Amino acid sequence: MAKLPSTPLELSSTPAGFSIVNTDDLTSIAASLVSLHIEETLGQKFDSLENAAQFVIENDFFRFKDKPARIFAKPLAAQFVDCLKSYRFLNAIVGDFVTDEEGLGYENIYWRIVRSNSPSDVGPIHADRWFWELSQAPFPTSYSRVKVWMPLIQDDENPSLMILPESQERQFNYKYHSDSFGKKKPIFLDDLVTSAMITAPVRVGEAIIFHDGLLHGGKATGKHRVSLEFTLGSRVI
Repeated sequence: MAKLPSTPLELSSTPAGFSIVNTDDLTSIAASLVSLHIEETLGQKFDSLENAAQFVIENDFFRFKDKPARIFAKPLAAQFVDCLKSYRFLNAIVGDFVTDEEGLGYENIYWRIVRSNSPSDVGPIHADRWFWELSQAPFPTSYSRVKVWMPLIQDDENPSLMILPESQERQFNYKYHSDSFGKKKPIFLDDLVTSAMITAPVRVGEAIIFHDGLLHGGKATGKHRVSLEFTLGSRVI
């Protein structure tokens, strides 16, 4: 088997626009931190992420519906970023960093919970670079953006992320709307392209690392899903 490239930028720059990597115990660390985030928000303890997710789904799902409620507070983000350094997802090249696209003053690590058979819970088809284009947020010219997405709970026989391989090499037209927080969000309505999406072959215990021009979006399945994601600024050398 060919050796995978070792830097985030290389992992996202394959012809398909993505790579799948094993995350070992990083997945369990992420699950523990998401569970802790839920505990701190709700003021009660859970003995596993599975139990925390089930409670949220049954009792308080809409508290975590909007992204701001799902971003780690600074102490949790710092814990996770420290762990990343052992997995070559961060500082694989001197200067790589986790982005702060929300302008919070620290690294943005966020998660999502999707109820079973609930298409309204998933993220629509998009390329991450569209959000950066719409926000016109500054970004260092010597870096490229790389997305890391990790499933923490999902049906591994029917993974819940959809992608379009090689789409990072194409340009697509999109519209946008402003959400309740005033943030511009892209709208992509090309049914022909959407119908060509495939299921990303990423399972619990793995992460998909992909180009920020890769089309992707969520898919509702018969099991609820919890995932974690963040964007790396990876140095171009």
